[in-house]
Amino acid sequence: YHCHSLKPMGVSCVGVLLESHISFHTWPEEGVITLDVYTCGAKPLVPAMPLIKDKFAVPMEPITDDEVVEEPIVLWSHRLRGFRDHGGGGGGPAKANSPKDPLASDLGKFMLDVLEFDMKNELVSTKSEYQRIDVYEVIRPRFNDLLSYRKSISNDGSYESLHPELYRPDRVVFLDGVMQSTLHGENAYHEALVHPGMFAHPNPSRVAIIGGGEGATLREVLKHKTVDTAVM
Repeated sequence: YHCHSLKPMGVSCVGVLLESHISFHTWPEEGVITLDVYTCGAKPLVPAMPLIKDKFAVPMEPITDDEVVEEPIVLWSHRLRGFRDHGGGGGGPAKANSPKDPLASDLGKFMLDVLEFDMKNELVSTKSEYQRIDVYEVIRPRFNDLLSYRKSISNDGSYESLHPELYRPDRVVFLDGVMQSTLHGENAYHEALVHPGMFAHPNPSRVAIIGGGEGATLREVLKHKTVDTAVM
């Protein structure tokens, strides 16, 4: 490893282990640190994000006793090495019938790879008997901002705190890496998907849902009082 002092302040460091490396650069006067981690190992780096936040996203020390210090803002992006345009787990083109890495699908392209989100938190990443399930909570600067969200949960009497439902982060569900639905917009999508067909039937009592893993389709189906049986 090697570290180099910057003028008038700051430090730049890099550490190398075989084909893996970690480097960081600091700008103390701006309260900014950038971190780059690269690994040649097979395991993803996403599970390391809580540890990285804990060790590097350190709040600034207050100058006075009554100063309120905000939590640091963490922007991060995760990218797989190599080329995966055709799916597959290796660094090169995928072989026929090879399983697609979920991180190379929608989960990687529309969530992990994006650096511009004001907030991006992994809520769930697990595997059931049938599929991999990932749920992320995000704030997109196009529609909302982190400052407004923080005010909405502050109970400070502001407009934001009186209407927290307007500033909730979006939640995105992925099954096997494929985006299924989002909190902001899924209602309209599933209403349009379910109700025209249900209303077209004179007396829908038995419903089969092929797919619908997040349960939103079932929720809309059960709004119809004529339904006796629903199988998903």
